Amino acid sequence: MYQATPSPALAVDGDSVLFAAELRPNRSSTSRAIKWLALLVGIAMVPVALGFFLLGAWPVFGFMGLELALLVALLHFNFRRSGVVERVQVTERQVHLERISHWGRREAWSFPRHWARVKLTGTDDRDCRLEVRSHGRVVPLGGFLTADERREVWSAMNRFVSAICAPARPMAPGNLQES
Repeated sequence: MYQATPSPALAVDGDSVLFAAELRPNRSSTSRAIKWLALLVGIAMVPVALGFFLLGAWPVFGFMGLELALLVALLHFNFRRSGVVERVQVTERQVHLERISHWGRREAWSFPRHWARVKLTGTDDRDCRLEVRSHGRVVPLGGFLTADERREVWSAMNRFVSAICAPARPMAPGNLQES
């Protein structure tokens, strides 16, 4: 899921922001919903586990508790993994990228806007990649987005990154003038 801020704001370095977007994975639930799901599954598992325990199959009780703990841990890990944030800002002079991992680790990149290129590689949905390139450095963006969302971000960013000037064309050898 991506959100673009349409209004120009002021960046840290004094340039006006031409384009800003925040990319986040699509989150299917909240932490409260995960707690309720774990509670409901636990309530449903206790009578079944108690039944097996009373019938003499006591190891089932422990394994069901282990399954519940594993389910809660995986749901928590999945929820935590959806906390990834990628921010993009295109100013008059720079393209700023920031990624915050699900562990809270920050990475930041800045490219001169004049030299930055936004590339969308791959044509079909499985190998579609969005990346920003400049001077041999490549920063992938939106690995968690769908292919359509990547195309949308690419289209929006490309308007602001490549709009700085038309590409220079070399002169033909016969048109060189000596002075």
